[in-house]
Amino acid sequence: MVWETKSKAMKLTKITGHPPPGKPRVRGRSPQTTNITFTPAELFGAMARCSHLHVINPSAATPEAETCRHLLHQYVDDTGDDFAILNTADKLKDFSRTHLAGVVGAGISYLQMIRDGYTWFDHFENLALAESAPSSRSPDFVFSRSGDDTVAISESKATRGSSRKQFDGTVKRGYIEQVSPYLGMTIGSSVASHGFSIGSWMTSPTRAEILVHHTEPLPQSADRPGGRPDPIDVRRGNYLNILSLLLGPAVSSAAREGEWSARGSQFVTARWLGHDWLLGLSPLRHPFSIAEDWEPIWPVLGVGPSFLGGFSAFALELEIAKRVFRSLETPNGLPDLLLSLPVMEDRLIAEASNFDSAVFPDGFAVIGRDANLENVTVRTPLPQEPETAEAPQREEAAGDEGIVLRTNEVLDIETASHDNEAEPLLQKIWLSQ
Repeated sequence: MVWETKSKAMKLTKITGHPPPGKPRVRGRSPQTTNITFTPAELFGAMARCSHLHVINPSAATPEAETCRHLLHQYVDDTGDDFAILNTADKLKDFSRTHLAGVVGAGISYLQMIRDGYTWFDHFENLALAESAPSSRSPDFVFSRSGDDTVAISESKATRGSSRKQFDGTVKRGYIEQVSPYLGMTIGSSVASHGFSIGSWMTSPTRAEILVHHTEPLPQSADRPGGRPDPIDVRRGNYLNILSLLLGPAVSSAAREGEWSARGSQFVTARWLGHDWLLGLSPLRHPFSIAEDWEPIWPVLGVGPSFLGGFSAFALELEIAKRVFRSLETPNGLPDLLLSLPVMEDRLIAEASNFDSAVFPDGFAVIGRDANLENVTVRTPLPQEPETAEAPQREEAAGDEGIVLRTNEVLDIETASHDNEAEPLLQKIWLSQ
């Protein structure tokens, strides 16, 4: 059977600590969680978030992760308790096997980190270094957790062919060459106090394992939280990456430059599991037509109203989305709303897995076909400021159809029918994807 619903487990079978360098504020931390479980939706969501450094078009739905999701359906069974990639995947071309291992390994390393208490992350390259890079090589990610004013850096490694011993050497080199040189440095606005090299050993067709090399904690400061504000840069990058998956690269890029505001813009939302969610957009792609001369006629993207869009399966909890939107407008010197973000409760995360879906601690979600979305509607999370209400709205995310609903198009929906036909139409369009 293909892997569709069953939760899978992986164990940290080897944990190796490395003495911390003698630098201020480097204190180390050992993995606190040595067993993780995850569903297909959770691994897919993790892969989608980790597989791209730069912002992407949500209509692509992270092509690498989407491709690997279908591969995993075929090459992971739906019966065993342990996660493993079956021997049948060996028939894939070399580059496909390498790609599969890399993207899946990045997703597994992300799941290991969030199970260990880290809620927010960003790609290392998105954050500025306070001084010159000590090496030509760098780690993959920077993670932050509540109550700690420092950050952790991590490198992801994966294999489907190396022996366990040989691969452990690869993970060790990842720590020594890509993690350790950056310890004690200021990355973004925070100091990297510890780090991990997380390896996904997937050579065995019956049980994959996680091998970790990490910064050994100092006895007098083991796992001690800091006393400064939480790392705001990592949190902001975390949600800018989510905006790319939900609303497209133009929105995310403009927001990163401080040139985009959600105020006055309209989005599609839905009610699910007791929360409201801002739904990600994906242009509706129609099949091509056949002309009289039997030549295919491909539809021109952009024809038709932009509200005819499909749901990308990605979503963000609406209250968190509102805080993120407001934080993009927060003037320097004022408290940032990202410093007081709620974390999704364990009950909600567990309940989502019952519907072929996944909810992550930071409010990001992958909503599966089994989910029962209610009250699908168009709304304006942040009303237009009175003094700017009369100003003409500029076209948000030009060139990305279906990214943000334009006001006149939404009014067309609402005024076209007064017998509540608009909402069922939206539901039919969005939930058919």
